[in-house]
Amino acid sequence: MTPQEIDSLEGTIAVTQTTAQKFLHFNLSKELAALILVEDITEVLHVPKSNILPIPQMSPCVLGIYNWRDEMLWTIALGELFQLPTVNRPSTDSTIAVIVAEIDGQYLGLVVEQVNDIEWHELSFIQPPRAQLFSAQLLPFMQGYLSDGTILIDPRAIAFSPLIQKNF
Repeated sequence: MTPQEIDSLEGTIAVTQTTAQKFLHFNLSKELAALILVEDITEVLHVPKSNILPIPQMSPCVLGIYNWRDEMLWTIALGELFQLPTVNRPSTDSTIAVIVAEIDGQYLGLVVEQVNDIEWHELSFIQPPRAQLFSAQLLPFMQGYLSDGTILIDPRAIAFSPLIQKNF
């Protein structure tokens, strides 16, 4: 999905306040929805899992590399990284959703269960993460959450996480 296609998903949403921002809404599991700022996203892909080349001796959250625009795109399974319960692991013939995030000129593929749509959210409604509500595995990667439990993910925290950095 190109940035133009991402923009076309937003529909006709009226935004009355200037502090609202566009977020990509997606599912990390059946129970947990998340957001990433659209400005941090380059593209959303639907990739056959068989096109991702596994790399031996990597953390389970590193699915492998994918040939994207003639570059190696490292793909990270967010559900594995956050240690979320998984119902079914995708088979090699299934298609997976990959959010391509740009961090300091580098690209990282964030594999999620399902990409939903673009939403506007008022920044003042985003609450800071709280250890009483979220697991210790999830907290370092959160920028905040909404009252409905939807979390805001920080792709930069993922890219620079010791869990990811030790694999590269």
